[in-house]
Amino acid sequence: MIESNKECDDLCAMFSECNLVGNSREWWMDFGATRRVCANKELFSSFALAQVEEMIYMANSATAKVEGTGKICLKMTSGKVLTLNNVLYVSELRRNLISVSLLDKN
Repeated sequence: MIESNKECDDLCAMFSECNLVGNSREWWMDFGATRRVCANKELFSSFALAQVEEMIYMANSATAKVEGTGKICLKMTSGKVLTLNNVLYVSELRRNLISVSLLDKN
């Protein structure tokens, strides 16, 4: 065993903000979401710009502007395709969200 007599300074680090970098093609199943939301405009097979100003409200009290709506076709590993209609395009989000409650209804 090696012993050291050197004095060490305590180091304290604090994060005031942490930005997550994610895969913009990855989808998260959200049990609390009431709408399907996508942050990647390239994933839409059909798209229409928002005609009226609409905001989404998130659990952390943040808001984000809806820039449009459209349809997204997700290819599953089984080879089947899941079509998501009325998906909101919100470029400010870091994750694409699938509403579990909407999947259950369809």
